[in-house]
Amino acid sequence: MTGLPVAERTSRRRLSVDERRAELLRIGMRLFSTRAYEEIWVEEIAELAGISRGELTAPDASLPPAERLHAGIDAFVRYAEEHSQGFLTAYRGSLAGDPEVRAIVDEGRQRQASRILETVAGDAEPPALMRLAVHGWISLAQNIIALWLQEQDATREAVCELLSGALSGVIAAAMEADTPTRSLAGK
Repeated sequence: MTGLPVAERTSRRRLSVDERRAELLRIGMRLFSTRAYEEIWVEEIAELAGISRGELTAPDASLPPAERLHAGIDAFVRYAEEHSQGFLTAYRGSLAGDPEVRAIVDEGRQRQASRILETVAGDAEPPALMRLAVHGWISLAQNIIALWLQEQDATREAVCELLSGALSGVIAAAMEADTPTRSLAGK
């Protein structure tokens, strides 16, 4: 992992949302001021904060599914905006065919798809059309975000609303087109 000295690691402790946010900002500022973006891993930030990777990246599980999805989209777009050079470099690298970059981007896409599908389908196995719809939406979202980062012709909030609406649309279309998927919605 990181090989951090014990003195630099934070032990696990309960913090308020504001305290945790402030701690994460301090950690991020320290890391990003001394090292290149591509040298820093989410797991390292989580370890320094004394939390799991999932605690760092997952939306609040107490929110209703639609709000969790929107919160996840907002977090992803915000992250891409705050790390635009890294996002665009990874996005372009995956398109250019760099196998190492493509593998990292594909792993991220798979993780995103799994989170979305778990939020939508719960414990049920999501049908094929639902999986296709979510994976297609992820590609669409990354393309929209890359274009937005380059052109900056809309607000982040508007981009989040566009992506939330598009995700709702592909999920609804998959549920409507696939009879087994309808059972997930109680139809």
